[in-house]
Amino acid sequence: MDPAHSKTDVGSETNVEEKAIPAAPVRLLPLRVLSKLWGPAGLVIAGQLILQTLAWTFFGVVWARGIVAIPSMGLPKAIWFKPLSFLFTNISSVLATISTFLFSWGVRQAIVQHLRTEGMSFETFLAGMSISSQQLIKDLKRRKWTALSIIVYVACFEQTSGWNTLLTPQQFVFDDDIWGRDIDLSSSLLQSQFSSGTLDSCVYTSSLRVSLAVGQTQSGFSALNGDLLFPTSNTVLDNDFNTSTGGIFPMAFSEVDSSSWFPETTVFPASLSQPAAASSARGLSWKWSMHQQGFTADVDCQFQDLNAATTPSLFINPDPRTTNLSQTVPTQFSISSNCAAPPGISTSLPLNSSSAYAFAGNGTNGDGYLLMIACNGADSYQLIFVGRGGLYSYLDTTVCTLTPTVTHVQADYSWDGLAQLTTIDTTTFSNGKPDIGGPAANSALQTIYNMMMFSQTISTNVVGDQIKSILENVQDFQADSIHYALEEYLRGVAEYSGSIFRACLSAQNGTFPNGVPSQMTILSTGKLHTEFFGWQFTASSSWILLPGTFVGLATIYIVLRALAMHPGNDRDGGEFKPDDPLDLVAASAAGGLPGVFSGSKKDREEAAKRVHMVLEHAPGYGLGLKHRGRISSV
Repeated sequence: MDPAHSKTDVGSETNVEEKAIPAAPVRLLPLRVLSKLWGPAGLVIAGQLILQTLAWTFFGVVWARGIVAIPSMGLPKAIWFKPLSFLFTNISSVLATISTFLFSWGVRQAIVQHLRTEGMSFETFLAGMSISSQQLIKDLKRRKWTALSIIVYVACFEQTSGWNTLLTPQQFVFDDDIWGRDIDLSSSLLQSQFSSGTLDSCVYTSSLRVSLAVGQTQSGFSALNGDLLFPTSNTVLDNDFNTSTGGIFPMAFSEVDSSSWFPETTVFPASLSQPAAASSARGLSWKWSMHQQGFTADVDCQFQDLNAATTPSLFINPDPRTTNLSQTVPTQFSISSNCAAPPGISTSLPLNSSSAYAFAGNGTNGDGYLLMIACNGADSYQLIFVGRGGLYSYLDTTVCTLTPTVTHVQADYSWDGLAQLTTIDTTTFSNGKPDIGGPAANSALQTIYNMMMFSQTISTNVVGDQIKSILENVQDFQADSIHYALEEYLRGVAEYSGSIFRACLSAQNGTFPNGVPSQMTILSTGKLHTEFFGWQFTASSSWILLPGTFVGLATIYIVLRALAMHPGNDRDGGEFKPDDPLDLVAASAAGGLPGVFSGSKKDREEAAKRVHMVLEHAPGYGLGLKHRGRISSV
């Protein structure tokens, strides 16, 4: 028997002498080390590098974008929240398991590397195997091993939680204060610009553009429908208003192309501060509520019997050259008043006169006309409507007192990230300030006048048709119903004109080439709210990567260190798996370790601490665990 393996009884004292085993020098032989990386060691390192690259790249992308939202695809949360959470939770568990497996595989490879060269103590072998399988070492006498096993156990266990927190989308709620600047219609500077003629293109001619003229009747129709609680919406400047615009300019976080609405201009500048959560996240929907300055009109309508002798006067003159009661050709009807006309496009086209070609009708058929003129006043404007014919006799001669008002509006915005559409609800407050003679008021009068002129055809009038169609849905409507409908209709058009006027002035390279002067603006404040299903990370969130990063770096370090210390380890002898009980028992028997342990369990435990073993080829047996040193015991 090998003397190194002999046992000698010398009394009650056990003496163990271990042969000095020179440690392998830590030398880096690059070519040898790199050649080893083509084997299992390379797979372990590559696997951990891939996992860490995926984790940190995903974290970095979300961090850089601020928010990454998953579109709900229009499905209720109960449908898409739980399945996606379940899917990503399972993916996280798989990735954590792979990382733990690679760690265990790397530690076992390092153990085999040490066993094939200078060897290691049996105590170190047992501790290393416990750590590779994430088992706690419960031995207060081996505090370092105990502490290391706890660290590894916690890190590997927390990997699942870290991956799950990283990958599983969550439901987030975000609120932020926002603010913006809008045109102040009460600004003295704006009034002086109007007096000098600088604003004429926006006051008098902007409502003549085809793209904006279409919205004049639609805005009145939507306002009336909404007030009667009928479903309605109104698209203005590519924003979808529920009912009326409230006279506001739709505020946005980014600039918007304005050339399709106002040729020669470029963009509507961004009018809102960028919230902390703003990003290019696809599918993200926002809601924000703003307190803005709006524009509206107080309208009161009554039937009046007007003629050439009344105040205001009214003249209705069918052109005798075109009068044809047989209805074969239209008649030109002109209405006018000797009242003072509000400022118009030019003195040759005053707003206190109007004319149109129409079939007069005889009161029984569907022909008719609805014309309007406007009179100036100190405290308000008077709008005179004349409805004739079978279709519009219900309006007869109606006088509406219109008082333009600069007011406060609460605008509730909803941005649909999937449809790329903004929907706006407006609530107009009643504590407004009258704006007689101001640019917005004159713009409103011009818009209403243009609307009435363009809505008349030789047989019908769009305004009259829309009001009548709504009244037909009101049971037993009376004169009050007619007046109320016309009032709400005109209010909607006035508010629409306020929004278009603001937009015209806001467009760059238009009235103000460099944008609206800051002295002409007013502050608007609001709150932004968003709820989204997805990911949001900050710098402080990086702790979720620590468990996985620790395990990954520890694996790479252990494998590389073992290769660096033993780059020339090319011993033959077959494969040895220290975690395989059959390989372990066979190698122990082949190396003679069974003869090392004897006596009670306590004796065997003490002896194990003093056994230094190495993995070598045992002739006739294959790989064997042999001990180096001398053991003497009772």
